[in-house]
Amino acid sequence: MSHHTEERARRLPFAFSSLDPSVRRDVVYLDATDTAQSFGILYRPANRDPKTAVYLMHPRGEFTRHYVVPGLTARGYAVFGQNSRYLNNDTDMVHERLLLDIAAGMRWLKEQGFERIVLLGNSGGGSLLGFYQAQASRMPHHRLTATPGGEPIDLTGEQMPGGDLYVAVAAHLGEGRFMLNVLDPSVTSETDPTSYDPAWDMYNPANGYRPFPEPSSYERSWLAAYRELQYERSRRLDAIAREYLAEHAYFRGELRSPRFGELADATRSLVARRARLGRYMVIYRTLANPAYLDPTIDPSNRPLGSIFSPGDPIIGNYGPGGLARVMTPRGWLSTWSGTSSQADLPNTIHHVTVPTLIVYADGDCDIFPAEQEELLEKSGADDKLLRVLPWADHYLHPVGEEGAKLADPRERLIDMIVPWIEERIGEP
Repeated sequence: MSHHTEERARRLPFAFSSLDPSVRRDVVYLDATDTAQSFGILYRPANRDPKTAVYLMHPRGEFTRHYVVPGLTARGYAVFGQNSRYLNNDTDMVHERLLLDIAAGMRWLKEQGFERIVLLGNSGGGSLLGFYQAQASRMPHHRLTATPGGEPIDLTGEQMPGGDLYVAVAAHLGEGRFMLNVLDPSVTSETDPTSYDPAWDMYNPANGYRPFPEPSSYERSWLAAYRELQYERSRRLDAIAREYLAEHAYFRGELRSPRFGELADATRSLVARRARLGRYMVIYRTLANPAYLDPTIDPSNRPLGSIFSPGDPIIGNYGPGGLARVMTPRGWLSTWSGTSSQADLPNTIHHVTVPTLIVYADGDCDIFPAEQEELLEKSGADDKLLRVLPWADHYLHPVGEEGAKLADPRERLIDMIVPWIEERIGEP
């Protein structure tokens, strides 16, 4: 370990860089039943072979170096961080196919002799693992057989070992539900990124906006209508996606039709090109949640702004990159559509009946108290608990002067979840 790395580990004792060098690491390559490949790293304490593994995956994030690994391995747990087939690229992400990746990882853990598996869903991993557990807990013939875009995704024959416990840490309600909060409803044309209706622009001073870092103030009646218009825009994007998929299906059908050979040369060429055309949706203005700038909306210890934009979220709303900026139609419907995605945690958590712990970081800019209360209320578990990590942000860093006075939030997380796990399934 270099001097620089050692110094950083001292300053960030619960960062991944603090991992004990004696912890064993096994790199694992996995094939899903649809032949897609993924990989992960299994971490095990040096001098013991635990029978409990903690499982991690995010839809697109790198979770083989997750910050819980040092703390959990120090407490005697094995930790398996698996990266999905869509690592760092969700342009064509189909959430239902992610379940095949998780199933491959869960089967592998069982083959290694792990008797108990704790599903730890962090951030977008919370809704993903809730989606998986909800499907794994169903009788096979009741599982999903299609994606929101209409593709077959037959889970009825998939071997899907379930988790024994479910822990959601700083988990949002699903990428689609998250998108509903941040879609800019003032957009009037999906083909013109500058189009807007000033009456529904959260960055319009007439609606209560004040230049960052001064807090804004939005009237609640305006906010309620704004939320409805966000749903309306989501449905509009769904309609575009379904139109593209229907067009593609039509021309593919024509290409395979017996009458294709009877068409004129020019028509055959047109049909063949359209049958092979891969459409993309370019979706602008996806960082427009009034709660970013009005701290009286679902109050918490969060600072103003969003983790997705430096300073004023208007930068992220109009700037390069951004959430769901370029999507295939099927990817939009399955992942980022709040009106079509099946990975909706308030819905799926109803079918998660294993003991459930929800951990909310109350300095999180992008996840809010009412959402966590909704998860607790809709959880299908008899044994369920909501715990709060005060003065911690989304990545479990301290927030403000109050946060600096407390122990590292990541240390507090380990101290919170380990006793909860052991009370239910014993020591590792």
